[in-house]
Amino acid sequence: MKQIFQFLVLVLLHTHWAKGQSPQFSQFYANPIYSNPALAGDAGTPRFIANYRNQWASVGTAFQTAAFSFDTYAEDAGVGLGFQALHDQRGHTLRSSQLSAQASKLVYLDGQKEYRLIGGLQGTWTSNTWNGDDLSYVSQFLGTADPLATMAVTQNRVSASAGFILEYVPSSAYDATYWLSSAWHNIGVNQDVSIEHQRINIQVGTKIPIDIPPFFGNNLGSDLDRESALTMALQVRKQGPSRQMDAGFNIIASPLLFGVWYRGMVWGATRRDALIGTVGWARGNILLQTSYDLPVSSLGLDTGAFEISVWYGIDALFRFTGKGGNDRRGRKCLRY
Repeated sequence: MKQIFQFLVLVLLHTHWAKGQSPQFSQFYANPIYSNPALAGDAGTPRFIANYRNQWASVGTAFQTAAFSFDTYAEDAGVGLGFQALHDQRGHTLRSSQLSAQASKLVYLDGQKEYRLIGGLQGTWTSNTWNGDDLSYVSQFLGTADPLATMAVTQNRVSASAGFILEYVPSSAYDATYWLSSAWHNIGVNQDVSIEHQRINIQVGTKIPIDIPPFFGNNLGSDLDRESALTMALQVRKQGPSRQMDAGFNIIASPLLFGVWYRGMVWGATRRDALIGTVGWARGNILLQTSYDLPVSSLGLDTGAFEISVWYGIDALFRFTGKGGNDRRGRKCLRY
């Protein structure tokens, strides 16, 4: 009987992990290759990225997620390569570790190289572990043994992801940039995962150059080769029965960045999630950005989340070369 019970527990956990929700980041744009493998090499230079998210810390059962990434870009071949390690801790009981590798390919669709199509593929190894040492069981009060109290369960799986980006990047830096992208994650390789439980996201966005107000100085944006722009984006994500929308904007007045985002759906009080405020510093080869999720759902203010993202590029990451200058590289963090 004990062996049968253990077998049933393993089957249930296996099914739960196959259908469980993937970690999410409010600063999805600051963790690019997690959102879409086609963004590998997006900086046009070797780039290191660290992301950390801490949710529900004030209620004693924090959900913590950390990701460390590296990607680079081969200009002549139009190929981007990336690697990411991610660890997700859900309270004291569940944890997940991932190792993934990405490859992308850029294709120009016109002679002026303004219309671009980028495709990307990703392979991921995931290890999920359930440990019930910190839980209380009925058996403890009945004086009997419970296999879950002493048994840790681990599941390993391999999955694939694919994505694309269609973008318009005008030759004139005075004109707006537009993009449409989509990614399909958790495609089962060594295990069958139904399409209902794969993670799919679609994103549209634009980046519009704007003039810095006079109170910032005497034509500061042009004199010091600093960028000023407004980015607006809408992203819709689906995994299983869960549907979620991210919508908002970032404003950059180099080197300062700030933005406001909304996560949730538009209709229904139970489908609202959070308002997200973000501030950051972006200059040369460094990006430092922080954000806080302010809950607007019924969960309460103590269920907010804090995030921090850090980028470091071997060469300059951003297009702060003056509005009239030409980029040395074809890809250079143009979106956010």
